[in-house]
Amino acid sequence: MNKSVIIADRAATAMERIIHHLQGASLIGAEKSKDEMLSVIRSLGRNAAPNGSRKARFDDKFGDVRSILAHNHRIYYLVEEARIVILDVILDAEIHSVESA
Repeated sequence: MNKSVIIADRAATAMERIIHHLQGASLIGAEKSKDEMLSVIRSLGRNAAPNGSRKARFDDKFGDVRSILAHNHRIYYLVEEARIVILDVILDAEIHSVESA
């Protein structure tokens, strides 16, 4: 079953800032990064827990929060019954204390 994918304002703003920052170094690199992030986000509607995704270890009251890597950036998202909500996009750093494989 395909789920709808919603991008929260915070995530949209983060993606805009990332792309703008990357454009300073390389327009082609920024475009590739944007394409990869959007491709990963679109694919979450078909498969909410693809290979490489991680379940964040937050309090259960937050629900099923997961993350996945896309072009050196980690996309955090909430898996709900009928939709996926993209919460934030940040520069990837291995933070073993809050995530598990």
